[in-house]
Amino acid sequence: GEGSGVTRFHALWEVDAGYGDAGHALVTSGVDKLVFVGSTAIGRKVMESAAGTLTPVVLELGGKDPFIVCDDADLNQLMPFALRGTFQSMGQNCTGAERFIVQEGAHDKFVDMAVTAARALRQGPALGPNFVDCGALCMPNHAAHLQSLVDDAVAKGATVLAGGQLPGEGSVGQFYPPTVITSMTPDMRIMREEVFGPILPISKVASDEEAIALANDCPFGLGSSVFSSNQARARAIAARMHAGMTSINDFAATYMSQSLPFGGVKDSGFDRFGGVEGLRGCCYTKAVCEDRLPSLMKTNIPPMLQYPVSEVAFDFVAALCKLFYGLGFIDRMEALVIMAKCFLMPSSVKRHSAAGAQSAGLKTGKSE
Repeated sequence: GEGSGVTRFHALWEVDAGYGDAGHALVTSGVDKLVFVGSTAIGRKVMESAAGTLTPVVLELGGKDPFIVCDDADLNQLMPFALRGTFQSMGQNCTGAERFIVQEGAHDKFVDMAVTAARALRQGPALGPNFVDCGALCMPNHAAHLQSLVDDAVAKGATVLAGGQLPGEGSVGQFYPPTVITSMTPDMRIMREEVFGPILPISKVASDEEAIALANDCPFGLGSSVFSSNQARARAIAARMHAGMTSINDFAATYMSQSLPFGGVKDSGFDRFGGVEGLRGCCYTKAVCEDRLPSLMKTNIPPMLQYPVSEVAFDFVAALCKLFYGLGFIDRMEALVIMAKCFLMPSSVKRHSAAGAQSAGLKTGKSE
């Protein structure tokens, strides 16, 4: 209503700006389903709150997407994707490329091209007088977080080839420079924590197997990319990457295609939105059975199974199970014969009680 701070759009959805208290109020408001997009830490809190009312939740959380470059990849074709995946929106994108895994045959040239491009990027206020390629970070305290990640990597042996330090005395502000850093190792924080910034970290690997292992050695599993001139090779790598989405010789194409489901695995969340799967996920699924030809044939329980059950009931059910799940043609034909006898000549059937059902091929569920 008026003064509530809620903006209504034709009664289809509501937009409410706020902080943690607003989010908690929304989660516990009695909605039918929640789709949360945000950090893994807050996603856990959302899920915990929703559990109290058994509200189903879709969690689209953080990412640390690998970008594999095979030794036969076309570097001129892929470099624009690498730069876009890292520096678009200053890297503040959950499906941004955050781990560049480059095979030895392409590594040195890839590094040279990335460094040259990063140093050429123009940075400044988007609304300022000069045309720029890169702007500022959204959150004032995020630059300090990025610097701590870079400093940790350098302390553990990484090399900064572009950027890597806030400009100006005191190293403050929100304009963190486009950064290229090499010689990455899995123990560095920048290889395991979400960066969400304009940093392009490069690891060198010797083979497809090593590339896949490094790509999967991460708590996150949202998006991913693999580049190779051999399409079959790229598909084979993509199939083994632990991620909810993979683009082959492209970056984030799965995000741009709204007909595809969007979501990740591991600490990147679960379930999907977008695509047919996402739409169906916002619907209640209900199973309904009915007779195909009710005017000609109605469903009935076989007479020997109706209460009080016939003395041949166990034999009939055992034969029915053998008919459906028998190991061979002869077993199934024998089952049909027994079922026919139960209908037509019940006195000719060797009767089994519940206790003797096991010898007739029927497990009753009683403990022995």
